[in-house]
Amino acid sequence: MARKVQRPTPPADELTVLQPNRVLPLGDRTVTVREIGFFESLRMHAQIAALVGDLVEQTDDGDIDLGRLHGVCAQHPEATVELLAQASDQSVEFVHSLSAAHGDLLLLTFWAVNADFFLQRVIAALELRRADPATTGPVSSPP
Repeated sequence: MARKVQRPTPPADELTVLQPNRVLPLGDRTVTVREIGFFESLRMHAQIAALVGDLVEQTDDGDIDLGRLHGVCAQHPEATVELLAQASDQSVEFVHSLSAAHGDLLLLTFWAVNADFFLQRVIAALELRRADPATTGPVSSPP
């Protein structure tokens, strides 16, 4: 049974908001997982868009459960690995070498740190999809 991943409530600790990094042990390394930054999001647009596009198809309200998250990541394994490597400042080869347990830990930590980043894009896409054509104006046609 899949658990539902809820959007995190804003933390009371302002430092967590400003610096949401998480440190975790992965084998013989200690890895810091951090938020994807603006420039990184531009550089990794294709990988992000692949995941966001499929996440949009998995929800009507922006709530993504872990089963669906894993399914979307499994549909885009290379994009997922590249994002995990980028957010943890590790090589793609290192991420490929992780055991299933460590890979899951890295993925879930990545999601905990970056869920708002992805969910903002998912919700924006859902809102665009729901937009009433009458309020967005008529479709333009050539004269």
